[in-house]
Amino acid sequence: MSISLFLEVEAGADLDAVLHALDSIRAEYSNGIDDLHGYFPASNTGFGFGIVDPPEAVVAEGVEAEWMVGLLGSFHFRASGFESAWEEICRFIRCYAATCGFRFVLSFQFESIYAARLGQDLVCPGPAAP
Repeated sequence: MSISLFLEVEAGADLDAVLHALDSIRAEYSNGIDDLHGYFPASNTGFGFGIVDPPEAVVAEGVEAEWMVGLLGSFHFRASGFESAWEEICRFIRCYAATCGFRFVLSFQFESIYAARLGQDLVCPGPAAP
């Protein structure tokens, strides 16, 4: 079984901050003009990022946002490797949040919020305890 997490970022964000964060955690990737794909080496978590044009509404449940999504990212990994994948995704999210000021939300399949910056502060509740 695989797990997918989705990162919705406020319109105006570009791939530069994503690239900077990926470089700082030494991720492997290839990039195009409006998208990039790669993986985190330690957990083999695959990821992809792309520009959303035109911007769309935030899809994550429970988030009432006045802003539109202009950048969408996804992370895919095996359920059995959740701990190492989550560790690398958290490293990426922290680096990304430190690099740019855009609002964003990271959710499990657009349902449960795992991390968000809806104002100034980064909130990382992570997965709910069973």
